[in-house]
Amino acid sequence: MKSGDMVRFRRLEHYSDIAMPEEKWEIGLLIEYHKWEKIATVLFNDELLRLPARDVQKYGRRYLEDS
Repeated sequence: MKSGDMVRFRRLEHYSDIAMPEEKWEIGLLIEYHKWEKIATVLFNDELLRLPARDVQKYGRRYLEDS
């Protein structure tokens, strides 16, 4: 992943049942990513989010739905 890539990232929304959190994938812009930190900085809705790299993936054509 490089700065400026579109990425999808996972946000875990915890409800009363902690054992089964609901996954929500959002799309944002990758601002910064360093391999040695394993932390990605993503711009989403005018705020910078620092997320673990395991929850961030490069967004590509495979995620688009056929219309």
